[in-house]
Amino acid sequence: MESSELESLLERAERVFEREARDVEDHLDVSSAALLQLRKACRLLQAAERLHRDGYYTLGIEAAFVSMERTVEFRLLEQGIFESDTLPQNHTDVYETGADEGLYSEEFRTRLENLWKDYRSKTYYRDGLASADRAARVTELARELHRHVLGFSHQGYECVCE
Repeated sequence: MESSELESLLERAERVFEREARDVEDHLDVSSAALLQLRKACRLLQAAERLHRDGYYTLGIEAAFVSMERTVEFRLLEQGIFESDTLPQNHTDVYETGADEGLYSEEFRTRLENLWKDYRSKTYYRDGLASADRAARVTELARELHRHVLGFSHQGYECVCE
């Protein structure tokens, strides 16, 4: 590839991530890894709802699924099950550990993983089509899972959802 502009932009992107972040997103400037995941989950839920309202269903579905994962990670970090540098690199490990720790049943975990594998992946990567009702249902699920998991937490008051 011989695009000097493209190379320059890549270099600028690399450098900005090497520096300390400035103008951090609202509510995310926290010192606790658990609270960071909670606040990310809140922001992702808000984004999923806004994206749905604005007709960006594919991105709304993606944000809702990522919000669910961040919510479970929050609780597992809060409990000391995970450390910030040992968070799982795949979605199924997060959901499996959530079930192991009693956040939801094994059956719920299996169904959630299947929903992620069968529909989120199909919608995002392959030939599945996002729609208003699909985005709405997944966002509702994400919001309720968020509430449910916060019910186990002694830091639920830190939630910044609207």
